[in-house]
Amino acid sequence: MMQELMRMVERTDEEPRDRQIRRLGARQLRARQREERRAEQAIMEIAWSRLC
Repeated sequence: MMQELMRMVERTDEEPRDRQIRRLGARQLRARQREERRAEQAIMEIAWSRLC
């Protein structure tokens, strides 16, 4: 009985960590996407300035 309780406590401790890891992963993904968009915009600005 005590072992079962300990396992349940361990599981509930792990869940928030999993959420934090996913949240960090999502933040990093959004940051990477923002960087890519900025780089694409910079490239387009250079291309347009060379055309004009």
